[in-house]
Amino acid sequence: MTVHFQEVVPVDTYSVQCKGMLHEIDHKVLTMLYQPLVGAFAHSLYMTLWCEVNMDRQTQKHQHLMNVTQFSLKDILAGRKKLEAIGLLKTFKKDGDSSREYVYELQLPLSPNAFFTDGFLSIYLFNRLGKAKFTEVRESFYIAQTDVSDYKEITASFSDVFTSLHPSEMSSKSYAEINENVLPEDVSLHEKGIHGNVVLNESTFDFEAMVNQISSFIVPKEVITPKLKEAIYKLAYIYQLQPMDMSKQIQNVYYSTGEISAESLRKEIQKWYRFEHEEGLPVLALKTQPVPLKALHGMQPQSKEEELIKYFEEVSPYRLLEDYSGTTPSEVDLKLVAYCMIDQNLTPGVTNVLLDYVLSENDMKLAKGLIERIASHWARKRAQTVIEAMTLARDEKRKYKEWQDKKVNLGSYNKGNKKSNVTVPDWLKQDKVSADQTVDANTDTTEDENRKWLESLLNSSK
Repeated sequence: MTVHFQEVVPVDTYSVQCKGMLHEIDHKVLTMLYQPLVGAFAHSLYMTLWCEVNMDRQTQKHQHLMNVTQFSLKDILAGRKKLEAIGLLKTFKKDGDSSREYVYELQLPLSPNAFFTDGFLSIYLFNRLGKAKFTEVRESFYIAQTDVSDYKEITASFSDVFTSLHPSEMSSKSYAEINENVLPEDVSLHEKGIHGNVVLNESTFDFEAMVNQISSFIVPKEVITPKLKEAIYKLAYIYQLQPMDMSKQIQNVYYSTGEISAESLRKEIQKWYRFEHEEGLPVLALKTQPVPLKALHGMQPQSKEEELIKYFEEVSPYRLLEDYSGTTPSEVDLKLVAYCMIDQNLTPGVTNVLLDYVLSENDMKLAKGLIERIASHWARKRAQTVIEAMTLARDEKRKYKEWQDKKVNLGSYNKGNKKSNVTVPDWLKQDKVSADQTVDANTDTTEDENRKWLESLLNSSK
């Protein structure tokens, strides 16, 4: 597994650049639309880098960024990757003899109209905020338009105001001087309207297999433009479509209308999905751990612990619940999964560990309060990988056992001193062990508990 100091260390230098200017509406878009998706720190990191662009500094060490943000380098790297994934940042690296140099190129956020019609980011914002809040936020970007259908347009044209040039002023020499590249190679002009885009890993969807299943008699090949191809990748990712399903939707749209666009394809897929699944939005519980966060991607497990890690990384929360019950997960359980992945922004792998831990320790029941408490705790701990989640689960189990022991000991003390009539419930009582065994918390005991816990999880997950 790649750790943060293998990618960047405090002495590595960086510079920041941007090809555009942030306007007032961009600040609102970043705060109201992007921040719910990337979190407050990633949003703050973007604004910090933006300030450094305006300060016209050449290079800084990452230690400076740590001092300014008061966050660790691990957190800075996590925030940076969120900005990259959402299309707000491009990162370039050059390896030196003793350190590395980074260039952070900030990308402008999408316009409100582009964001809400994107069909990709908007659906994730809907999941994050919920219907009522999503509608409220979208309405805050509305601009009132006066109906001018009863008016006559009297806008002046260019020729009404400006006189034409004399032929002597339109020489070929003038055109050559205007069109020649007069900009130095290391500068560019400010531009408006160049926005960052979300880029998906093309390995997540077999595009060629989809094309091969489309009849050329129904859909000509030239219809699949680069823009439509990008939309296909996004829609396939959102709705978890296989190549055959996507080919059917493309053919349906083109056959019924004689043309196809990203918007018409999105509407067709959304209609089909609602018919198939009853819900209007994709089931996040079907997602699996992202490849960059897999510790054992492409590797064979060498121990029982690695087998368990591999299992959590490869299956979806939906499949894990199926494996436990042998039946389709209930709607209540799936809502708890959605809470973990949407409200607390836990990855599928971390969600798997949480579900497995609660089921194993809570008599095969997913208690809503317990799930929410642990999920919020792990979110604050910024757990993203299966290994990090398993470490937190071990700590959770240890603390819970200590709490039980204290409750039992306190009950025995009160009973012996006759200061309380409260009795310890049967489900809290422990097996009789000697006092020194209960108190003993040396390394050997901890390792033995960890080993037994892992084995029980592995056995119950299969």
